Amino acid sequence: MSASQHPLARVRAFLSRHKALRVALILAVLLILLILVLHPKGTKTFLVLGMDNYGSLDETGRSDVMMLAQIDFTNSTISTVTFARDMIIKSAKGNDVKINTIVRTSGEDALVQALEQDFDLQIDGWFRVNFTTVIELVDAIGGAEVELTSKEASYIDRTIGAYPDSPLSEGLCHLNGAQALCYARCRALDNDIGRGQRQNKLMAAMVQSTRHMTAAKLMNVFESLKHAWRSSLSAGEQVKLLLDALWLRGVQVNQIGVPFEGYWRYGSDGIVIQTEQNVRLLHEALGLPEPAL
Repeated sequence: MSASQHPLARVRAFLSRHKALRVALILAVLLILLILVLHPKGTKTFLVLGMDNYGSLDETGRSDVMMLAQIDFTNSTISTVTFARDMIIKSAKGNDVKINTIVRTSGEDALVQALEQDFDLQIDGWFRVNFTTVIELVDAIGGAEVELTSKEASYIDRTIGAYPDSPLSEGLCHLNGAQALCYARCRALDNDIGRGQRQNKLMAAMVQSTRHMTAAKLMNVFESLKHAWRSSLSAGEQVKLLLDALWLRGVQVNQIGVPFEGYWRYGSDGIVIQTEQNVRLLHEALGLPEPAL
């Protein structure tokens, strides 16, 4: 086969005659390389604590929401884990306590330590929010699309009143901040396990709401609401986390609840779990190594 007939030779000849296409290919290659270099790698895990109060985040109260958020930048996945607020675990001191009382009595770091100890986890930091935060954040991102049952829709309307601009019914509904908070707090229709599932669904819906938001818009939301949470991360670390998280806008969220079905019971002081089984199932769900029990 002559050089003029060789496929590569024909491609080179074609490109030499089409300068614009040649430039476009070079730019495409450079863009791919830039994405590969800038795309964050690794996994980070944070504990999100929802306090049972409005207004000031400095008020001491129970952490009625305890959600672990695992962000896998390498595989572009997010997993959220809700821990039932009435669950009994071992504190850092080794005594049995209800999980939602630890922050009030010993602080956020003590709860992080207890979860790391009891569930063989590595947690990279915590965020503390409250009822006001949820309302402001959901409204700032334009609301959240959540699939409601007829009972849930009726409960929200009965509890906080109907919003003409945000009508609720069975099926996919657009929740504003007040409706989202009511939905996340509801356990009157079932129990604490059901409430944890709603909190996971709301978080997943909020992530989906970011799908069509520009980076500039998300940065504006962050700047306008950074008063609405406390964190163990510095301001610089929070900005870096947000910039890294921009790569995961709109991804599907893997929703997990602890305790797992079939491995808990109600005791006199709260929810008693079968620890070993729950830890193993949690590690399996999060793709973590076999726990060292």
